[in-house]
Amino acid sequence: MRRISAAPLAATELVDHLAERRVDAALAAGPLPIALQPIVDLGSGRMVGVEALARFTDGRAPEAWFIDARTTRRGLELERLAFDSAVRLLPDVSDDCYLSINATPRLLTEGELLDELAGRLLPYQRIVIEITEHARVCDYATLRASLSELRGRGVRIAVDDTGAGFASFSHVLELRPDIIKIDRSLVTTLTADPARRALITALVLLALEIGASVTAEGVESPQELETLAALGVDAAQGYLIAKPTTDNSHWFSWPERNWLYPEQSVNQGAPKATLLTLP
Repeated sequence: MRRISAAPLAATELVDHLAERRVDAALAAGPLPIALQPIVDLGSGRMVGVEALARFTDGRAPEAWFIDARTTRRGLELERLAFDSAVRLLPDVSDDCYLSINATPRLLTEGELLDELAGRLLPYQRIVIEITEHARVCDYATLRASLSELRGRGVRIAVDDTGAGFASFSHVLELRPDIIKIDRSLVTTLTADPARRALITALVLLALEIGASVTAEGVESPQELETLAALGVDAAQGYLIAKPTTDNSHWFSWPERNWLYPEQSVNQGAPKATLLTLP
């Protein structure tokens, strides 16, 4: 019988041990740094919401941290910490804008999140919970029950990463979200790819049927922005508009800015003939 070396196992255990120490330290440190990114209405040019994105002080990608947490069975704890850290920023967000927070299906059904939210006095109508499409949903009935409770409090639901995950259209049909968020993978080369434009058009039509709005993520060029507006997409976010930032001095000026029509105030509205894109 061939002997299996213990060295790889020892190396794996060391990696897991270091990951566990990192996650434990993050959990013990309290609220995480949160970056906000504006979400802009493509009709008026005003900011309608912000997405909250967890950040970590060592500069590693957030996904690497959540992989560490899941590997060491601390995934729900880190997800809850990220969610709570984002909720703390509601007072810093303009009253006429929503705060969009990411949550996995597991956090919504197993993480005691509903009980925590029920015990807090929050402007629930200003909270949007984004359910990532990269995570497989094994029990839609249980997830829909959790979402129904949240919706009863005024929380809106978004399906994140639409077009990039396991089920796309069927995922949207099962959850009937208030917002459909188009993944960056569909926005890339949108202007040169009729198939991508057709798929986005189909998502816009689906949104109309279920009473949802459509937001495009990862917009990085004026051409993408113009094409999305022409296809009937309601809102957009991405590096073209603004990068996520933890600097709250930027946050407070965002509501006063007309992002697509810089020469006008947010109260003047936008000219209907042309869409002026950002530099």
